[in-house]
Amino acid sequence: MFGFSLAELIVVLLVILIFVRPADLPEIAHFFGKLFYRAKHLYSQLKSQLKEMEKEFGVDDLRHELNRGIAEEKAKLEDDLTVIVDIHGNEHRVPNLSEIRADLNKEELEEEIKKENEKNKKS
Repeated sequence: MFGFSLAELIVVLLVILIFVRPADLPEIAHFFGKLFYRAKHLYSQLKSQLKEMEKEFGVDDLRHELNRGIAEEKAKLEDDLTVIVDIHGNEHRVPNLSEIRADLNKEELEEEIKKENEKNKKS
């Protein structure tokens, strides 16, 4: 916990018990409890404000477009594999689609991919 070993934590607690009066312990514990609550509350507020700013600036759309662009460039470099990027930005490498559907020519294959993408967007 915070880089302390159990032995170091016990030593610190013993030193606190020696130098702090037992009557003051509840007051100190109350102070640290309030401090912890305020820090936790501040963290949650900052986190929610950052999420609002992400929505406002369209960070998710930018991230998606960036991942799509990266996947397209990688696909150009890798002829034997097709890289598919899901909505979470995860890359999936599959065998080249033209090898899977050898019965289709290039235009028919592109049309089939468009149909599948449209189905995926709807669901």
